[in-house]
Amino acid sequence: MNKELLNENLNLILEGLKTVIHTANAELPAILEEIVRWGIIKYSAFLLISFLCMLLFVAITTLFIKNYDRGDGFAFSVFMSLMSIIFFIYNLIKLLFTYTSPKLYIIHYLKDLI
Repeated sequence: MNKELLNENLNLILEGLKTVIHTANAELPAILEEIVRWGIIKYSAFLLISFLCMLLFVAITTLFIKNYDRGDGFAFSVFMSLMSIIFFIYNLIKLLFTYTSPKLYIIHYLKDLI
């Protein structure tokens, strides 16, 4: 009786695994497409944010240059301008990477999950 119950449960588990594997194989292309689409949206949003920050800090830096003495505020605004420019370039490169080579993006994405 115990062996029969064990065999029955094992068969149910194997059938469930077959169903899960079949469903995963059928849905995998859609999932990978969504991962790439999300990467493009994410880096586009970061690119927009970094662009707005870059404009803001460059404007503040030029305001300091024109109207105020070059003190601590000037050094901070120059530093933030440089950081926002670097952030902008980084996100532009990541967006282009995601858009031009989606298979490599997926590999890097999965590598980061592990």
